[in-house]
Amino acid sequence: RGRAGDGHPDAAMLAARTSIASTSALSAAPSSSAHRHANSRRALVVTAASKKKDVRLQVTLECTEQRESGVMGMSRYITQKNRRNTSGRMELMKYNPFLRKHTLHRELKK
Repeated sequence: RGRAGDGHPDAAMLAARTSIASTSALSAAPSSSAHRHANSRRALVVTAASKKKDVRLQVTLECTEQRESGVMGMSRYITQKNRRNTSGRMELMKYNPFLRKHTLHRELKK
């Protein structure tokens, strides 16, 4: 009943499936040298992606005037700073919505 060469449509499809299955079985089992090479490459990527010290840090800025004024709430901003360019504490004039004016915001200790 249906061989690949006798022109039957089901037989041609079956022959195509078996040839695909045999090629996928060959590609699914890599040689041991290729497997070792892939593992060493993966290990190199992980090693290269790790950093000792990040140059950019996330810092929190807090209002200096609000504590003294006794107004409820606390104005805080989160920003980034470059450790190499700004080694000291960061101070910026930012808007305080509780006091409704621009005030001095200083970087918090970590």
